[in-house]
Amino acid sequence: MRIFFIVMMIFPVFISPVFSFSYKKDSTIAKLPLNISAWYHHGYLAPHHRSMAFHTTENINGFEIITSGFFSHLKTKRPTLFGAGYYYSNLGNRDVYGNVHAVYAALTADVFQSNLPFYFKQSFAFGVSYNTMHFDTDENYFNRAVGSHLNAFVSLSFNLVAELGDNIEVTAGPSVVHTSNGNVKQPNFGLNLINTRVGFAYKFHPGNTETEHVPVESKGMTGNRYQFIFSGGIRQLSHKIPKNFFIGSVMADYSRRVSSYQAYGGGIDWIFDPTEGRETYVTEKRVENIVPWHVGVHLTWERIWNRFSLALQPGYKVITLSKHNFMQYNRAVIRYRIDGHFLLNIAIKAHGFRADFIEFGIGYELW
Repeated sequence: MRIFFIVMMIFPVFISPVFSFSYKKDSTIAKLPLNISAWYHHGYLAPHHRSMAFHTTENINGFEIITSGFFSHLKTKRPTLFGAGYYYSNLGNRDVYGNVHAVYAALTADVFQSNLPFYFKQSFAFGVSYNTMHFDTDENYFNRAVGSHLNAFVSLSFNLVAELGDNIEVTAGPSVVHTSNGNVKQPNFGLNLINTRVGFAYKFHPGNTETEHVPVESKGMTGNRYQFIFSGGIRQLSHKIPKNFFIGSVMADYSRRVSSYQAYGGGIDWIFDPTEGRETYVTEKRVENIVPWHVGVHLTWERIWNRFSLALQPGYKVITLSKHNFMQYNRAVIRYRIDGHFLLNIAIKAHGFRADFIEFGIGYELW
């Protein structure tokens, strides 16, 4: 793991300028403190195709390192952290799947506000990965997981944290990592890693995080919300067909924001997807029975960090006229609120553990 220690030494030099700008009273991120965290992780590749199970020959080993600052306007004992990180890991078979290098942005916050020296944190990361090996019809036809070097990177982790004095924390907990290209290029089953992480965090200026608690409640922070989001993306159905299909959706969602950082609800989706049902006839022309319109319903859980939020939406198609077996679908969504009403939306849509495509959207929110 020599590379682990090398990156730990040089990573802060490159990433610390992110937080070195002059601090202003109304800045979103404070200049201080700067925290650095590092984890070693061990786990396994979760295969969702028989060929992936056959070609998985080793456990997952890797590391990640992140540097972060806090949101200055959230005056709590342990504020929400915003940071940037680097992730490295093998992928279960170095000859077929290679290794993964990723850079990402991450949000980390307490699961429950607590003054105890040990507590639970959850972290969500989204970025770009470089997979050293991908599918190739001549040289690597066993790799049915990813068809491109560049892929989306998503990570969700929960950690038990214990404070060892004012400057050092030790952490341990599970994480789930997903990397795929959203069916922009086939094949794209995606890779899912289930890891256990152990690591530590060092606070350079711990005193600045111990600010008094001020409740964060303002207009729109709690109560009923209504969202209308228009989204679209592209999907390649097979490497045998170079054509990319456009997929779009309109979502109407109701949720109740029960606190400043959490909301629950559900909604309805109107989906235009000309690829549904074509899987059976991917190399044939018998697609006259394909009806691209579908209607689905979904549940919503949203974790909110001021303007940023993460939403998970499991859904089910209630109206579909195409013959296929994928009635259930999931979304993992990242949102950014431009102002009080407009928001930007990036989501990975999947069924089961298999990613279908990445969709980009814009929406309007009322409360």
